[in-house]
Amino acid sequence: MSYAVAALVDIDDFVASSQVQGQVWARRQLRRADRAVHAAAFGRPGVTCRPQPPEEWLVMLTGADPEALMSEATALAEEVRARIVRETAWTATVSLGVPRLGHEEAQREAEREARLANDYKLVLGGDRVISSEASAARGALSPPVRIEEELTRRVRAGDRNGAAGLLAGWVDRCASERDVDPATLRNWLVGELLFVVDVVNRSRLPDGSTDWVEACARLPIEDIVTVGDIHERSYLHIWLRETLGRLMPPPARTDILALAETYLAEHYTDPGLRLSTVAEAVCASPFYISHLFAEERRTTFLRHLTGLRLRHARRLLTTTALPVDVIAARTGYPSAKALRGAFRRHVGCSPTEYRRAGLRP
Repeated sequence: MSYAVAALVDIDDFVASSQVQGQVWARRQLRRADRAVHAAAFGRPGVTCRPQPPEEWLVMLTGADPEALMSEATALAEEVRARIVRETAWTATVSLGVPRLGHEEAQREAEREARLANDYKLVLGGDRVISSEASAARGALSPPVRIEEELTRRVRAGDRNGAAGLLAGWVDRCASERDVDPATLRNWLVGELLFVVDVVNRSRLPDGSTDWVEACARLPIEDIVTVGDIHERSYLHIWLRETLGRLMPPPARTDILALAETYLAEHYTDPGLRLSTVAEAVCASPFYISHLFAEERRTTFLRHLTGLRLRHARRLLTTTALPVDVIAARTGYPSAKALRGAFRRHVGCSPTEYRRAGLRP
């Protein structure tokens, strides 16, 4: 009798690292990893090694004693991981099936079980040996946190990166839940993606309900099926950015600027207001907000904010008898001294001198 056990060697974060370092670098690292896998398998009786491009290797172990075979497979898995860490810039995950009795059919079943175990890399993370025990059935679970309110805000603001980042962080949080399995995590994620489709979609049926025929044209079935093939969280994050880029229309530059100006007009009296505060509120980067003020308004964010505050201060100085320190507090300055400094820099006199001159804002 002969048994077979499969060990699937899977390079961690292959897609993400290849995008950062480039394909030439990735091919060089793959050659090193290939040598490392074959060196670990070399000289072991009953062991064959077959590359599974681009970044996997299937190592098959056969023997008469299933317990000894499993022990040999575990030792081989640890050696492969150690060699890859030592000889490449990567880490690797090795997933093991259980011994199967037979010949060709047993080897196919052994490979299938190793791939099922490897699927748990999505929730367990990489740089480890995963056994088929990880794929034991789990009970029904609910997501640990809900993000629909914040996700809606970012989607409606057209913040693709913000929405993708929110979903990626939520996936990582869900994956850390005890007993969550890959299928459950994917089901939750598909639910969130359909939620995004519903938020983006403007078409409604006569009764007011979502036109899902129109909505789902934004998220083809091929994209949903693709989620089932992803077992690397770093690649899932990349996929989310790409998918949301297709789902969400890009925001108009003027819309972002208008949102920023509206937020400033409503909050300029807050002395803690910062560029980063406004950028977060309108779901854009601080750099982009600064760029829009410079290109569209020929000014800076700070000058625009100062203009709002001083306009209000001049109005209060000429229409009320409020003390300068009270006016400072009402216009977003932390003190009368700060208001006086801004007045001298931008108006050319002190607040008291401006009031005495009876000037108009």
